[in-house]
Amino acid sequence: MTSEIILKINQHPCKIVLAITGGGSEAIGELLRHGSGSSTLLEAIVPYSSVSLDRFIGKTPEKYASQGTARSMAMAAYRRALELLQENDSIDRTDVMGVSMTCKLAKGVDEREGREHEIYVAIQSYYKTSVSSLRLLQGRSREEEERIASCMLIETLARECGLEEGHSLIDDVLGQRETVESEEATVGEDVARILAQPDRIMKDLEHTSDLVEIDIGNRKIKDRPEIIFSGSFNPCHRNHIAMAEQAFRRYGKPVHFEISLTNVDKPPIDFISLRQRLESLKMYSDREFMGNVYLTAAPLFLQKANLFESATFIVGADTANRLFEVRYYRSEEDMKALFEHFREKNIRFLVFRRKGVEPEIETEVCNLCEVVPLEDYRDNGISSTAIRKEKNIE
Repeated sequence: MTSEIILKINQHPCKIVLAITGGGSEAIGELLRHGSGSSTLLEAIVPYSSVSLDRFIGKTPEKYASQGTARSMAMAAYRRALELLQENDSIDRTDVMGVSMTCKLAKGVDEREGREHEIYVAIQSYYKTSVSSLRLLQGRSREEEERIASCMLIETLARECGLEEGHSLIDDVLGQRETVESEEATVGEDVARILAQPDRIMKDLEHTSDLVEIDIGNRKIKDRPEIIFSGSFNPCHRNHIAMAEQAFRRYGKPVHFEISLTNVDKPPIDFISLRQRLESLKMYSDREFMGNVYLTAAPLFLQKANLFESATFIVGADTANRLFEVRYYRSEEDMKALFEHFREKNIRFLVFRRKGVEPEIETEVCNLCEVVPLEDYRDNGISSTAIRKEKNIE
């Protein structure tokens, strides 16, 4: 049964990079041992140690075995697949996938009582992010759980390729009280196209993407964006809103929110995470200050300045310090060139103090900044990380 499914996968035009943290790694062998595996598998990566996984996804995850980590791995694998295929014009980019699996399986010895056994499989493709989760019942051997993990990955990949089977691999190895739960999010062509660009283009400092305007239910403002709040908004919380309201009161202009899908050192935002972030913004869509929401591929303010000329950017004191302090630059010439770029583009910054962080702005760029007095805004110290834990957001 497994061999038949894998032969059908290998006949499908999909091209994948597979990343597995260790558990279920026999799936790599299964994809290769039945023939024609080279037509499907571009590369298999096993970031087994925590250091290796951190480097692969560009961050230390809050949990290693989780939906969020699986999605980050799938996005990193997807970007790797695009890199491997960037010289091949014959490949349809909608057939490219990043596939990942991260598990917490039976140790066999010295296992803490009550330790949960979990499997997460994620797939990142051109239009879609999907993730499947399985919590295992206790009592199996490590070998049995390894087999379950392998079957789950192969069946998830087959389903993504549109290969519906009358008999399920995973059903053969699961108990009646065990269920695979799945979640997915899709995007339109305009957003998908941003992330399908090669890294060499996305990391070009002069590169700017088209702005993608996202409908979150608020009125559409056609005037040129003058007040920009750039951030990850993972999620948008009350401090963000207090800053936006303060900016609206000061300038009498709507505040437009910008999320860069790409990061400097991390994989891009996956589509499930993007949906969660947009939903957190949508909660405030009827507020007077709310302008438009834009998606870009511009993680650096140098690039944002190209997209939003003559704009004022809302920033926290920590961001302002990184942006304006000499010690964050390779040379004083680099710093001066960036400041001159901001002046040429007529860019200004509205700086908000953060709890425990005071703005330290160089004298020569004071004319680019306005610092909000403490009596107008006081940060309460809440962090996005704490909110994600409270709301169980990955």
